[in-house]
Amino acid sequence: MKYVTKLDGVEREFEFVREGGKLLARSAGREQLLDLALVGDGATFSLLVDGRSYDVVADVDREKVFVQVLGQRFVVGVEDERERAAHAVAGNKAGGKQELRASMPGIVIDVKVAPGDEIEEGRTLVVLEAMKMQNPLAAEAKGKVVRVLCNKGEAVAAGALLVELE
Repeated sequence: MKYVTKLDGVEREFEFVREGGKLLARSAGREQLLDLALVGDGATFSLLVDGRSYDVVADVDREKVFVQVLGQRFVVGVEDERERAAHAVAGNKAGGKQELRASMPGIVIDVKVAPGDEIEEGRTLVVLEAMKMQNPLAAEAKGKVVRVLCNKGEAVAAGALLVELE
């Protein structure tokens, strides 16, 4: 699988492949042998890169990964090739009516918009709790809220229309 990372405005493509039980990372004409092991609570890793050891703490938040290594903290944007293609298509979609729907059944924990609100792409419109996790549902594009069809505390089914935008 190929991944594109963005760190300090610089994009770099990586490809990770398994060959003969080994994990190889390829980027910019270089190939490095990796060994990655989870340590403890699920956010700490032991990473070997060509035999050199690193302790890494990583926290994933959507398309951003917060990484701490060698005493420094970095924010890295990460997209796999499928996400990158989907974002390219989404960036080209026409304006007009937009609908925010529940991706799974759950309880509406918070409604953060009202009819008439002007919103930007990425703004959280509704927070839905499903499977004991809170899921912020965000606008895919900039627009204006036309109707809000859900209320705080309400149970909704998968696919339920929550907010209409134009």
